[in-house]
Amino acid sequence: MISNAAFVILASLVHNTFASPAARGANAPLCDVSSAVIETNGSTLPSPKYTPSFVGLGVGTQNYTCTSNGTYSNVGALAELFDISCLYGEPGFDELTSVTSLLWNAAPPALTPAEIISFGEKYDLSFVLGEHYFVVNPVTGSGLSPKWDFTSHAFAGNPNAYVVGSKVDDVPAVTGSSDIDWLYLTNLTGSLANEIYRIETRGGQPPSSCTPGSNNITVKYTSLYCEFAFELVVKDTFD
Repeated sequence: MISNAAFVILASLVHNTFASPAARGANAPLCDVSSAVIETNGSTLPSPKYTPSFVGLGVGTQNYTCTSNGTYSNVGALAELFDISCLYGEPGFDELTSVTSLLWNAAPPALTPAEIISFGEKYDLSFVLGEHYFVVNPVTGSGLSPKWDFTSHAFAGNPNAYVVGSKVDDVPAVTGSSDIDWLYLTNLTGSLANEIYRIETRGGQPPSSCTPGSNNITVKYTSLYCEFAFELVVKDTFD
């Protein structure tokens, strides 16, 4: 059963998303963000080369394993991405990842990204963009690469509506040492995006040390995958 905290998180997203007038067409974001400007707050991340199409709010976990030298190593992530395109330019937009992070961290341990994803699948929520997770690098056949998969939601029925990213640049989060790095990635494969930004992160960093042999851990995080979040820049047409 989905816990009450899931409803709190999702209800807040619903309220905020639909506070702005919008009508989602088939396979389209709620609102036009083509004029949105990526704010990197003085970081050295490259400027985008393409026009933004989505502003997504990621809610999930960064996943870590304890290495033999007593430090944590990232082994992927799992997150749900929500369409917050209509909130771009609205009062409070800059605080979205912080506010959502507070809700997410206040949720009981039993509430996982998989449970939130399951809720979105069950109720086919229109403001869900898709999922973020890691896959084996499809080019080299080894190592892990990040994937953003919109094939079941924003572009349901289109098998090419995903992107596997290749990291080009990363910088420490300007928001604090407990927040995961801000990233700039380009397309490795898939037709969803030419380039991806992860910015305005909150949380996600593991403890500085661990005891070799300890269990894997997950650390909650939020991010704007797009300007002030994670920004996905969608290609004009699908392959």
